[in-house]
Amino acid sequence: MTTLPTRPDIGRLRREARALQRACQACEPAAAARVTSALPDATPRELSLAKAQAVVARDYGFASWPALKAAVEAQRAAELEAPPKAAPQSAADVDAERLAADWFALAEAGDLRRLAQAIQAPKGRLEAAREVMRRDRSRYLAFQQALVDGMQARHPKLRYLCAHALDIFGEAWTRPALIAAMDDTAPKVRWMAMHALSCHACGDKPEKLEDHVRDRIIAAAIGDPNRKVRFHATHALAAANVRAAIRPLLEVRAHETDTKLRDAARYALWRLTGGVGSPARAAREKALRQSPSPAHPGDCEAEARSSQSPDPGGRLQER
Repeated sequence: MTTLPTRPDIGRLRREARALQRACQACEPAAAARVTSALPDATPRELSLAKAQAVVARDYGFASWPALKAAVEAQRAAELEAPPKAAPQSAADVDAERLAADWFALAEAGDLRRLAQAIQAPKGRLEAAREVMRRDRSRYLAFQQALVDGMQARHPKLRYLCAHALDIFGEAWTRPALIAAMDDTAPKVRWMAMHALSCHACGDKPEKLEDHVRDRIIAAAIGDPNRKVRFHATHALAAANVRAAIRPLLEVRAHETDTKLRDAARYALWRLTGGVGSPARAAREKALRQSPSPAHPGDCEAEARSSQSPDPGGRLQER
C-alpha cells in the first residue's frame, strides 16, 4: 500500500488514474499486474477510467475512489482552517525574551545590585526587553517596584543606577521616587533623577513637567552647589521644553563664568526659542549639541535635534 503525500492533490491522483488506464491499453505488464492485484476480475486492456480510479484508491488504502476523494478534500480543508504558523523569532526577539526573563528573575530574587548592573545595556536592547516585560503586567510592576525600592539603597551608585533604569522603565506611579531623589545627597543621583523625569527620548514621560518638578529643576540649574548638577539640570529644562526657564537661563548666560555651563545655557535657550540666533552662535550651539550626553550617549542629543519648538515671541535679545 502506498502512502498519500503530505499535501495530496486530487487532480494529480486523477492524472495518475488516466496514466494507468493508458498503460493498460498499451499492454504494459507492470500496469496490468497492478490492476489485477487490486481488481482480480478486471480486464486490464479494457480498463475504464472509473476502474482505474478504483485501483488508485485501493493502492492508497481506500475502498473506493469517492472515499479517497473525500479524504483528500477533508485534509485540504483542515489545512486552510488551521492558523498560520508563527514566523521564526529573530535574534533580536530571542535576545529581548532572554533579557526580560533574566531581569524578572533578579527582581523576584531581590538581587537589586545585580539587577541594576544587568540593565546597563544599549538603549535598543532595553526598549525591546521592556516591550516583552510589559506583556506580563504583574511581574512588570514587581520589577518596577524593585527599582523604586533601590532608590532608598545605602550606596549612591546603586541609587544612581536605579534612577537610570527608571528613566527607561518608569511610569507615572514611579515618579515620586525620582522627585524625592532630586534632593539626594549624591550629586549624580540628583542630576540623573532630573534627567529621568524630563527626557522624552528615553521613556514614557508626561507632556508637561509638574510645576513643583519644573521649579526644582530651574533652581538646580541656577544654584545647585555641584557644577555637573547645574549642567544636567539645564539640559533637562531644554529636553522638557520648559519655557518658564528662559528668563533664568538668560541670567546664567549673561553672568556665568564657567564656559561649559554658559554654553549649556546657550544651547537650552536655542532649544527653547526654536533655534533662532546669529549664524556664529548657531554654529557654536550645533557643536555643543553634537557632543554626547553622559546619561545616554547620543540618545538625548538626537532627541534634541528632532524636537525643536517654535518661538512664538520672535527672537530673544540678550540682556
